[in-house]
Amino acid sequence: MEPPRRGLMILGGSSDFSRSDSRSRSTSPAVAAPKEQSIKGLRRQLAVMREKHDKTLQKYYEQGASYSEPVSSLVYSLASELGREDNDLLWNAIVGVSSLELYGRTGSGVGLNPLSAAGGSAGWNGDRGERIRSVLRDEVRRLNPVDIKDLAREATMGDTTGVIPTSARSATDKSIRLSPEPRFLLLRHWSLYESMQHSPYLSAKLHIWNDSGRRRLDKLLAKMGVSLAQCKQYYTHMDMDLKRGLRERLLKFAPMYGLDGLVPPAPRGSDSKDGWGFVRCWGWKACLSAIDAGVILGAILEVGDAKSLSTSSLDSSNFVGTQDHLEQALDSATEAQDRVTARFYTAYDALADINTLTTHISTAQHLHKAILRTGTALIEKRQIRHLKAFRMAVVKEGPDVQLFTHPGALTKLALWIAEAIVELNGTKGRNRGSELVMAGLDERQGRYVVVGLGGGGATESAKERIAKREKKNREREQKKVAKATEKERKRQARIARLEAAGLEEDEVEDDSEEEESEEDEESDDEEDVGKSGRNRFGNAFQEVVRETGARVRMDSFEACVIEIKKEDLSGFLERLSMKAVVG
Repeated sequence: MEPPRRGLMILGGSSDFSRSDSRSRSTSPAVAAPKEQSIKGLRRQLAVMREKHDKTLQKYYEQGASYSEPVSSLVYSLASELGREDNDLLWNAIVGVSSLELYGRTGSGVGLNPLSAAGGSAGWNGDRGERIRSVLRDEVRRLNPVDIKDLAREATMGDTTGVIPTSARSATDKSIRLSPEPRFLLLRHWSLYESMQHSPYLSAKLHIWNDSGRRRLDKLLAKMGVSLAQCKQYYTHMDMDLKRGLRERLLKFAPMYGLDGLVPPAPRGSDSKDGWGFVRCWGWKACLSAIDAGVILGAILEVGDAKSLSTSSLDSSNFVGTQDHLEQALDSATEAQDRVTARFYTAYDALADINTLTTHISTAQHLHKAILRTGTALIEKRQIRHLKAFRMAVVKEGPDVQLFTHPGALTKLALWIAEAIVELNGTKGRNRGSELVMAGLDERQGRYVVVGLGGGGATESAKERIAKREKKNREREQKKVAKATEKERKRQARIARLEAAGLEEDEVEDDSEEEESEEDEESDDEEDVGKSGRNRFGNAFQEVVRETGARVRMDSFEACVIEIKKEDLSGFLERLSMKAVVG
């Protein structure tokens, strides 16, 4: 009898076991599926998540308003990535960046710009603004190389000597150039005296609103060796020797009057032009700086057609209380919106049409003359009140009252007055003394336009900023030296250990990644500079409206700009004075 095949029996047994096991698994109870939540439970979970995220958003909004990199430079960066950049896009980006300081756009919201130690108009948003401008200067050099035939001319009249360019190199020249722009206003289109007089920076420093301030300006010009006959004619008609030596004379005598950073210093190297501005020419038609272009475009938006200035802005309808004014009916919302739309498209066309842009130079001059007149009147008549949390001024009479019913024009006036207040009263701490609420009366519509100006960081003088920057640089250098010493000590110790183990010196690892991470942390720390003390007027406005029931309209891109009924202003401001307006 043949013995049984053990392997087959095992195999058969295994097969039978598997079948019985599968049968047992099939008959075993199924694993319980997770219980589905009810609709009520899902809604409760959604409500919890929404409340959590709403708290995060509310906490962010309660910090106040702030500004980062402007859209114009972001658009240019995108065009560069796509390889479609050109001079027109670059110029629009430069004008956009330069325009920010005209309206007080800072890292702390709408307020005074940090004073620049580099001079010129390079004060927007502190160090971050300087880095953006440095990139734009590099782009100007890349897209606008100097022709060989113009090198000799530049050596005597161009950038190398620091002369402010006022004309193109040729009839077809549309290039962008770097220029040591002073903190003056529309210098190429005004006399030197008027340009200095209407400069917000200069007028605040010299107290130009009173007789002693104007005498101080005359003394500064006299020390510089510029006669009143020369400085009161158009800048382009001034003596060429005076124009060539203007920057050096300003650098020498301006610090005597506390005007540090009035003009950019001399370049530290052949390619280093920190604080220098931007200029573009359109052949023999015009030569404008980026600040000039921003001033003119803003005036188009805020004032309108220059041809109507002689009649509309100075007629009896702009004086409060006249019979002709009271007889006028309220403009319809459609007509008002049509005027705003027309101004917008005029400014939009002016970006590409130099003739439209130069036509409105007189509009910009008219607006800034009105700012000087109105600001001087408010200071001389002591109409700036000091409340608990801020100062307050109201424009409700005078020949220019209707101009300041536009939020942009009112913001410029508020910045002018805030800078004057800082110079008059000094500061008791960082970002204090520049909080201001400015209201402009629109009698025809029975309302006030109100703008809230927060602390911005301009309460530090240029000397203080230089001292802080130098101290920070010294501390950083000391930290780098100490780190390098410690790194070398650790490296030598590691080499000794490896040699004792019989290994080669090349196996020592580098600590560069650690160094790079620390440098990144330092750069992140610089990004956070200026984010404290944000403008919280937008939050405060909303709180007061809920508490008082004031009739307001928020029809602006800025949360710190509102329109309020004439009868509700006093109660609104009284309650607002109890709020925290700077976070």
